[in-house]
Amino acid sequence: MSVAVPYTRSALTNPALWFWGVVFMAFWFVLGAYVFSSGLATDRAAEVGYTAAWFAVIALFSLTTLSITIAASVTYGTSALAFGFRYTRLTPSGFTLSLIAASTVVALVLGSVMTAVVSVLFSAHFGRPIYPANVPGIVGVVVLAGAFMMGLATALVLVVVNYLGLRHMSFVEFLPLILSYLFGFSQLFLALPAWFLYLSPWNDMESLLFQAYSGSPAHAVLGMTGSAALLWPVSAAALLGWVVLLVGIASGLLRRIRSVSIQEGRQI
Repeated sequence: MSVAVPYTRSALTNPALWFWGVVFMAFWFVLGAYVFSSGLATDRAAEVGYTAAWFAVIALFSLTTLSITIAASVTYGTSALAFGFRYTRLTPSGFTLSLIAASTVVALVLGSVMTAVVSVLFSAHFGRPIYPANVPGIVGVVVLAGAFMMGLATALVLVVVNYLGLRHMSFVEFLPLILSYLFGFSQLFLALPAWFLYLSPWNDMESLLFQAYSGSPAHAVLGMTGSAALLWPVSAAALLGWVVLLVGIASGLLRRIRSVSIQEGRQI
């Protein structure tokens, strides 16, 4: 856990993370509350479902921006890590635990801000309090999301560092965010099979965030009660399985990390 504190401090003072993970996402909440809500039925159930759907999707995007920060940190630290694992007391398992701790703390900060912003904006717009039904549930999902983002980002970066070369890094760093948009929006508009939604970690996080905020089960089409309801224990178990798998892969790849020059990433 020796590098958990400096990693946490570095992430929390990263202007890019605050802009793309908080300010830009808050902009989408403003649009959701004051622009796209026209025509919504004026009853509490509809307002809660609408708010929870916006929270689930935008909070998912906000949490995914954390993966970009982690990916950049690991990319620029490959030489230091390779040296540290060989000549200091730092171990791959210790570094993995430190990165998990830092990622979950930063994810909790992002999740807390997203919860506060959506609660204030949508309550103010609808003229009545629309607060999360299950705050501990949101905390649990956010902690798993932080660990998932750490495992995914680290595994992707190390595959590039160890096997593909840094010229591919610019694409890989943004792959988690691209996937979050693809899978996050798909559950809003498409009636995907339940088994697919359970296997997709993005949809697991989205469904769990929706249920924790609204207090009602998520559905195959998020917020549409006519579609199939999803079982939160299955979504939680699937997400936990993804966390264990990706953290295990990342830890294994760390043991084979190569010392590379960041100049290998130059395109010209």
